[in-house]
Amino acid sequence: MTVVIARDRPSSGGGIVNYYRAISPYLDCKVHFVDIGRPHGFYGLTRGALLRITPIRLICEWTCLFLKVLWHRPDLVHINPCLDLDCKCRSMKRDAVSAAIALLLGRKLLVFWRGWDNRCCGEPEFPGGNRGWLARIYRKATAHIVLATRFKEDLRRWGFEMPIHVETTVASDPCMQGNSKVETGEEPIRLLFLSRIEDGKGVFELIDAYRLLKARDPRYLLTFAGDGPHLAALKSYAGELGLEGVSFPGFVAAEVKVACYRAATIFCFPSAYGEGMPNAVLEAMAMGLPVVASDVGGLQDILKAGKTGAMLVRRGDAPRSCFDPAEMADTIESLATNPVLRQRVSEYNAAYARERFAAPVVARRLMAIYASVACGADTAQSALRSIDFSSGGD
Repeated sequence: MTVVIARDRPSSGGGIVNYYRAISPYLDCKVHFVDIGRPHGFYGLTRGALLRITPIRLICEWTCLFLKVLWHRPDLVHINPCLDLDCKCRSMKRDAVSAAIALLLGRKLLVFWRGWDNRCCGEPEFPGGNRGWLARIYRKATAHIVLATRFKEDLRRWGFEMPIHVETTVASDPCMQGNSKVETGEEPIRLLFLSRIEDGKGVFELIDAYRLLKARDPRYLLTFAGDGPHLAALKSYAGELGLEGVSFPGFVAAEVKVACYRAATIFCFPSAYGEGMPNAVLEAMAMGLPVVASDVGGLQDILKAGKTGAMLVRRGDAPRSCFDPAEMADTIESLATNPVLRQRVSEYNAAYARERFAAPVVARRLMAIYASVACGADTAQSALRSIDFSSGGD
């Protein structure tokens, strides 16, 4: 089987890049990637001069996709759009052109929705309308993949009648080694946020919650691992509050990222962003960290209060990420002050991640979907039977 995948270029950073980096060694097919998306300097990678000019970049990306599909004649083309209203659906429109290219060349099309704007959940209309050109193009796909049950319900409501698979993202191999740290109850309580640093991910509310926690117990420490458009503002805000024990190591990868997870006590992810299923949360679980997070995207399908950690409750009238810092502080403290619960949660998360989010497991599930798209239901059933669903499955 041959597959052409249009995915974010490495300098775009983020979960899509990490997903394919993790599962590519385990895909049992010929894969040809087409890099798309705007590069970001804060991921530490060089930005080419031409890539800064959006029209030129788009023409180059679409031309590359056209030529690769024409040359390789793949069994299917796999695209990775995000449903994001804040950007005026620009990525959806860009990827709709990619979808049109695949369909024009007679290829089967698989659409893997990676991000999903919370404001669309439960709405009666697809962005641009159920009869708009975007909806018409995406409804021509052979199949779709989503990262949450509610996203599947949305597509069904909008008239998408083809197969829709609910999947997960992945925890990278280095994170599958878990965390062997044994706590005595006297160590610092290290809170970790690891993701892109921007307002909608709740980083400012987390700072406010940390200020409350630090006043209750000086053992608390907080690390923001990552880079992003609001890193400088976040550093400035922490400085204005006069907070001690807050660190900003910047963008981290490989061994440094694993070290951040291993040093942490609790992983915090108070995002109200249009998330799909953040890789960082799955990696934190694989490392045996209790998770305090919102129910954005597919997290509501995998996080269970009392088992995986604790869930945050939104306030509709709050600014930024819609979380009350005082409630966030209380939620974190409920885990931080209960080492027996943390140990139980740690063991559960590590085992659950191995069964569900390990790269070989995720790759096998994706291969079964590829078979169903490229070869039909009979081949898909054969592929599904070959998967050990005791190690994860849909």
